[in-house]
Amino acid sequence: MSSRLTKSPALVLSVIMIILTGVPVMAQNRIIKGKVINDKGQPIQGAAITIQGLDVKREYVTKTDKKGEYFYMGIPYGQYRVVVRAKDYQPDFMSGIQPSISEERVVDFSLKPGSDHKLAFELTPQEMEKLKQEAAKAEKQKQSSAEVKAAFDAGLAFAQQGKFAEAVDEYKKALEKDQEQPYIQANMADALAKLNKNDEALAAYQKAIALKPDDGAMYTNMGVLLGKMGKTAESQEAFKKAASVNPAAAGQNFYNLGATLVNSGRSAEAADAFKQAIAADPNFAEAYYQLGICLSGSPATIPDAIKALQKYIEIGQKADEVEVAKQLISALGAQTAGEKKKP
Repeated sequence: MSSRLTKSPALVLSVIMIILTGVPVMAQNRIIKGKVINDKGQPIQGAAITIQGLDVKREYVTKTDKKGEYFYMGIPYGQYRVVVRAKDYQPDFMSGIQPSISEERVVDFSLKPGSDHKLAFELTPQEMEKLKQEAAKAEKQKQSSAEVKAAFDAGLAFAQQGKFAEAVDEYKKALEKDQEQPYIQANMADALAKLNKNDEALAAYQKAIALKPDDGAMYTNMGVLLGKMGKTAESQEAFKKAASVNPAAAGQNFYNLGATLVNSGRSAEAADAFKQAIAADPNFAEAYYQLGICLSGSPATIPDAIKALQKYIEIGQKADEVEVAKQLISALGAQTAGEKKKP
């Protein structure tokens, strides 16, 4: 009698069924994992990870842990796209991901600071067309910017050589490409003023200020031009505006204001302007000198004039003005003494 064992058909069938039913379980054990960091290499916690099916519509969602890591298993066979979004960062994605059962698929991201927005594949055809138009416009502006810069630089070079007419021509070329350039307008205004084309220069300064109303230097330069044109009141307003826009330069602007008032014969108002210049900058030597000159015309203000001139002698750098200040103090002192001797 043979002792060889024979397998029962039922047993063989059971083994086959176990193997077959085990295959789908193994097939599902696909993994996508990775790490999300910022531009400084630091992990980003709580970043939203979306795994999107490309061949079959399906979606899986998870988040990064405190180490910036994420892990998702049990993914069916197919092609996927991984999308990441995090607060205060620009979103990112990677397509063509095909995880296998033999190894984990690693998809890492390094996010740049910014705000959330639609990614390319999320745009509608209309949005995509608009984006293309904006890109074309930006490229055109980039090319135009290069031409504007070249003309502006040429204008500056001519101005440095004292060739102001040529400088104006180059500035105009630049402005034909882009009129919204305040510093080109301002430099053209300066060149026009050098050519004594004051009305054109004033118009250019006004355009520059309209484009850049927070630049105190433009008001200062316009104030100087207005004073040159004899528009004293407007000049004074420009200097006051310059002082309010740029407090750091208030001393110089009040000094300029005082100079225009002196030139218009308004010494008392000029003295007030020079005092404001000194209040803004206690070491403004020229303001003390001019204040002393203004106050020396009236017996009542001679003591203050002497004090201002003495301060200038102490900190002034111009030898000729220091000498004038000394002589004026001597004369004012003698005048005061003479007044006291009168019965």
